[in-house]
Order: sequence, then C-alpha cells, then structure tokens
Amino acid sequence: MSFLIRASKHSFLPLGLAAFLLLLGCQPESVRQEKALRRQIVHELRQHSYVTAVPLARQLLQRAPRQERPRKQLVRAQIGLHDLEAAKQSLLEWRKAIASPSPRWNEYEGDIAREEHDFPTALSAWQKVVDVQPKNHRVLEKIALLHQTQQRWTDADRAWNTTLQIKETAGARINRAVCLRRLHQWKDALDDLHRARQLSADDPDVRRWSKLFQGLETLLPQIAEFDAKLAIIPDDASLLSDRALLFLRSNDPEMALDDAERAVKLAPWAMRPRLFQAIALIALNRGRECDGLAVRRPLRLESLTAEFLEGMSRLDSAISVERSNPEHFISRSWQLNEIAQPKLALQDAETAVHLDPKSAGALTELSYALSKLGRVEEAFAKVKQATELEPNSVTAWQYRGELETAGGNCLAAVDSLSRAIAIHQTIAALQKRAECYDRLGLHTRADEDHRAVQKLMASAAQ
Repeated sequence: MSFLIRASKHSFLPLGLAAFLLLLGCQPESVRQEKALRRQIVHELRQHSYVTAVPLARQLLQRAPRQERPRKQLVRAQIGLHDLEAAKQSLLEWRKAIASPSPRWNEYEGDIAREEHDFPTALSAWQKVVDVQPKNHRVLEKIALLHQTQQRWTDADRAWNTTLQIKETAGARINRAVCLRRLHQWKDALDDLHRARQLSADDPDVRRWSKLFQGLETLLPQIAEFDAKLAIIPDDASLLSDRALLFLRSNDPEMALDDAERAVKLAPWAMRPRLFQAIALIALNRGRECDGLAVRRPLRLESLTAEFLEGMSRLDSAISVERSNPEHFISRSWQLNEIAQPKLALQDAETAVHLDPKSAGALTELSYALSKLGRVEEAFAKVKQATELEPNSVTAWQYRGELETAGGNCLAAVDSLSRAIAIHQTIAALQKRAECYDRLGLHTRADEDHRAVQKLMASAAQ
C-alpha cells in the first residue's frame, strides 16, 4: 500500500512541475516587459525626449490604468512638448480615474497655468501642494521664481526665505540676492551672493550675477546716498535720474530702467530719464521699444559726454520751472541734434515754435532735425523762414547755405554762406563756401577761404 502511494505521488510530479514551470515562464516575461518600459520612460524623461516618452506612458497606462505614476509621466512629457491641451485632457482623465489624486496633480495644474501665463491659477494650484507638503522644495522654488518673474520682489524674497529654510542651494541664495538687490537691501544681497559663491562658485548663474554685483559694489556708497535722499523725497525725478545714471555706470540696466521709467512718468517733459530709459532698454536687448520713446539707435552711455549730461540736467530743471520758455527747448533741441537724436530734437523744436512762431532759433533747429530725418524740402522751408525772420542769424544763414550746397545750388549757397561769414566767421562756413567755389570753378576764391580757415585754426590753437 505504501508502495502504491509512493508510486502514485511520483507519477503526478512531472505534471505539476510542468504546470508550475509554465506559470513561471509566462508571468516573468510580462513583468520584465513592464519593468523595461518603466526604465525606458524614466531614461527618456531624464533626456527630455518627450516625443518618445508620450507613447511609452500610454503603453504603461494600458497595462495599469489605476496607477498614478504613468499618468504623472504622461502629463510631464506633454508639458515638456508644450502640448498644453493634451496635458489638460490627461489631467481630466487622471481625475476621473483616481478620485483623490496625489499633490503632483495640483503641481502639474500649476505648471500648465504658468505656461499659459495664468499666474494667479498657477500660484493657487502650487499653494495647494505646499499646504499638504510644506517641505516640497521643488514647488516652493516654482512659487518663488514666479513671484520673481512678476517682479513682486517682497513676495519673492519671502518665498526664497521659506525655500532656504528647507534646503540651502546656491541657486536659491543667488535668486534671493537678486530680489534683495531690487529691494535695495544691499548688505543682505551681498551676503547671499558671497554664500552662493561658497556653495557653488562655478555655477553659471552665480558667476553671471557675481559680475553684475561687482559693478554695483564699486558705486554702492554713492547709490546708498541717493537711496537715503529718495527715502525722504521719493517722487523727485531728478534724483531718480541721477540714480539711474549710477546704475548704468555700474552696468546694471535693470535697476537703471526701474528708476528711469519712474522718472519719465513723474516728469514727462524731462529728457535725461528718457535717454537713460532707452540706453537701459538697448542693454537689455529690448531696443525696439526705443521707437516709442522717439530715440534713434544706437545710443550708448559712453557717447554722452559729461558736459552733455550736465546740460541736459540743467535744461530739464529749467523746463520744469518755466514750461513756456521757448529758449530752453531751443537749447535742448540743439543738444539733441548734436548727439544725432533728430526725433527728440524735432519734438523740442516744434514745442519752441509753438511757443514762439517767430523764433529764428527754433525754426533753425526744426530745420536741422527735419533734414536729418530726410524731410529736406520741409527743412529748407523752415530755415528760409528763419533767415527772413532774423536776417542777422549766423546759424540760420550757415545752415541754409549747407542745405543749398547739398541740393547742388552752389550759387545760392555761396550767397547764404557769405551772409553768415559777414556776421561771424566760422571754420565750418568757410569750408563749405570753399567747397562751393571749387564746384563753380572759382579756385582762387576757394584758396582764399582755405587760407582763412588755416588762420582761424592757428588762432584757436594759441
């Protein structure tokens, strides 16, 4: 009997073993395939190969529709492809499949909203994540960066403070330094900068901002003086312009732009802050915006002499007191014509003509600006009117002669330039008249003017 039992058992072993081995042979293959898919999608996402990651995520979802991980990976890949409509649809499907999704659902909702520039929704969604996961460093950084992007410097500073309490990184330090700089909290900003250098001196952002702060540090005592003055008189356009100039000299166009724009709003008649605004915009690669300011490019701070800047400051102040004095606008128009800003010069000259229609000086500057803008016929009409109104205006006669020379009317030009020289000899007028004489074949007369030029130059050199 025992023999039979043993024989019976042995007779059934091959069949059970075969079934067991068959089960093992099928199940591991499916598991291996799924694991391979998971490894591959993780690799593709790390490489930002979102096009490849999307179908992989969909395959995983077919295998496990109730799992969140492939849904997270699908939405992440779709956001990476900027396929926001697909990402939003995937979020809806995620919510239908899982009634209470993980906080990552809210994070992606915020990511999509940020991409669509719906910043309030983005902040609201991310805040829901932080409410559940107060130490979620990744989401806290997103909140801080969004505040920073919107130039909400106090909120951004507060958000970076929270982030740094959880995890200290060079990026967080340097970003808080940037915010503190915009809040004019110089010492704290520099402390953060130095700490960021200690944490990661070779970080590209740390190196870039270190260079900017280096320029600021050299002028920081002077900037701090203007900070103190503006704390007392916050709406002083002249002080704001002075500080904007310091920021430009320290190679910080962002800070300069803040002050310049504010000064322009406070004193729209002032020219200095408008020029500083344009220089800052050009430095920030926003040069096209200069067209709205009537500023001609290129324009660099280095091209503006100290005398010019001082003259602009003085004239801006004079105009702020005497808005109806045409002489101030004539003087400023001349200065602007000298630095090749005819549109701005034209505005001032037109204002001066409006204030005094019979001003030869205003008409002459108007003529000069018009000619530089290619409106030659209008320019000649204005300068002709100037010579008729003021026959003793050397500037008007000289410029009239220059326009006649450019137009090929050398006989008329000689007459106009001779009138100017009779009033007051200038090197420019003599040279122009000599040019006309040569064109007319009157070389002896031209030689006389050349000798007169040499005599004046020798006299000026003594």
